[in-house]
Amino acid sequence: MTFSTSQSWVFLILILVAGSAGCLEPSTDGSAAMFRPDLKNRQISESLDFPLKIIWSYETDGLVYSSPAISDGRVYFGSNDGGVYALDMDGKRLWRYPTELFVSSSPAVKDGVVYVGSWDTRFYAIDSENGELLWLLNIGAVTGSSPLVLEDTIYVGAGHDVYALRDSEIFWSFATNGTISSSPAYSDNTVYIGSWDMSLYALDAQKGGLKWTYPTGGFISSSPAIEDGIVFVGSTDGWVYALRDGDLEWRYQTNGPVYSSPAVQDDTVYVGSADGNVYALRNGSPIWTFKTGDKIYSSPLIIDNAVIIGSNDGKVYALDKARGTKIWSFVTGDEVASSPAVSGGRLYIGSRDNSLYAFG
Repeated sequence: MTFSTSQSWVFLILILVAGSAGCLEPSTDGSAAMFRPDLKNRQISESLDFPLKIIWSYETDGLVYSSPAISDGRVYFGSNDGGVYALDMDGKRLWRYPTELFVSSSPAVKDGVVYVGSWDTRFYAIDSENGELLWLLNIGAVTGSSPLVLEDTIYVGAGHDVYALRDSEIFWSFATNGTISSSPAYSDNTVYIGSWDMSLYALDAQKGGLKWTYPTGGFISSSPAIEDGIVFVGSTDGWVYALRDGDLEWRYQTNGPVYSSPAVQDDTVYVGSADGNVYALRNGSPIWTFKTGDKIYSSPLIIDNAVIIGSNDGKVYALDKARGTKIWSFVTGDEVASSPAVSGGRLYIGSRDNSLYAFG
């Protein structure tokens, strides 16, 4: 695949998109649409038997920043080789759909359709069974944000805008003043999403009107998580914010930009920072921190009593949720900016070594 000079800049910000891919719909068919289990980006009701062993890895022709989606016994993910992949549970490729540029966005799967955006400025709806294109929409801007699917509406960021799509039509759009790599979260008829204009937006899910916005000191690539009416999000100013109705409840400053998307459970917020630490925060104070060997752009997944996250030191970590001690880790061949997915007692995650891994 050959890229023009004007397209080469996207390499510089692909890593930011990977850390922001973070929201998904609740499962209506017993499957998870992306690497989070609900519209609010919270924990997942699954378990893993540690220590894990590698079951298989699948190599593509490009870096894997995309976080996998698990649905009906299949694994869906994107690659920087421009492909959207479907694998079976044994790691065998079932199909590959080619786009014209990187796919760092994480797919969402609903009712037999795989929804995903590409850096080729198009948004795709692909048949999950056979990989055939159902429709595409030429949005005209890079789609690094990962889609959220709610009933008949798809919410996604592309370029500077937030879109609500129905089939292949734009239902509404809302313009921010910066690039959007954050992914949307939903609660109480409100869509929450961050922008590189340094603001978090709360939008009316039906009409796209602005409910409120909150300014931070850096751009927001992190995707918001919601618990008990509080919205949690990170910013490149190094702070993790907790907001209620657009007002600050608390904030905590890390020692580096926060591209990672928070995960929240039982009043505790788990998030990674580019300072290399994983943080467990409660009411704005750290309960524990865990130091990895490099920056963290991956977003954590809460699973049973563990927090799972990748690091740019090339490792995937499972940490004790209560104490922050290491339960298990695995070394891949390169940085891990993809975020984890768990289904059926297996863990799936991508790496910059071009591969998707399955552990169990």
